[in-house]
Amino acid sequence: MGWITIKAMSSLALLLLIVLIVWVWLASLTCSDIALQAARDSCHHLELQFLDGTVSLRRITPFYMNIDYFGLQRTYVFDYSEDGLSRQTGCIVLQNKRVVSIIVHNH
Repeated sequence: MGWITIKAMSSLALLLLIVLIVWVWLASLTCSDIALQAARDSCHHLELQFLDGTVSLRRITPFYMNIDYFGLQRTYVFDYSEDGLSRQTGCIVLQNKRVVSIIVHNH
């Protein structure tokens, strides 16, 4: 009887782990899409050329503002050009799914 309980608990723990992994993966895809759109919009607004059409996840860190606002802070980078020849790197910071900072050096 004890073996069945341990086996059932192990199966439940494995199922919960799989659900957690899928949830984190889906949240990461959503955040990547948000960062990609923010990069496109920023480049369009500043009349810059958005290069490669992608963003790249640079860092994930936990953040804590107060008891009600905490989660993961993701930093994405992307490349753009002012003149079509040079390549510069911009940065987008998301806290959970909210864009909190876009850094583009426009000369």
